[in-house]
Amino acid sequence: MPHCPACINLKKWLIKENITFTEKDIIKDLKAQKEFEDLSLKYTPTIFIEDGEETHKFIGAPIKELEKILLSESNSK
Repeated sequence: MPHCPACINLKKWLIKENITFTEKDIIKDLKAQKEFEDLSLKYTPTIFIEDGEETHKFIGAPIKELEKILLSESNSK
């Protein structure tokens, strides 16, 4: 969402760490909005990380938790 401080900070962090991500704007993109509603999501940002074995879901921007998964994955490649 354009005026979501947590979304903005998360996006900056992902860019800084050179982590590839897909951004879905539920305000401008009706398909993304429907997906958000179909998944019964209520908060932004909501992050899904698929690591091949499981899908991790985070609500908000828990950078420390994301670092554990995302940075350890990039270091093991």
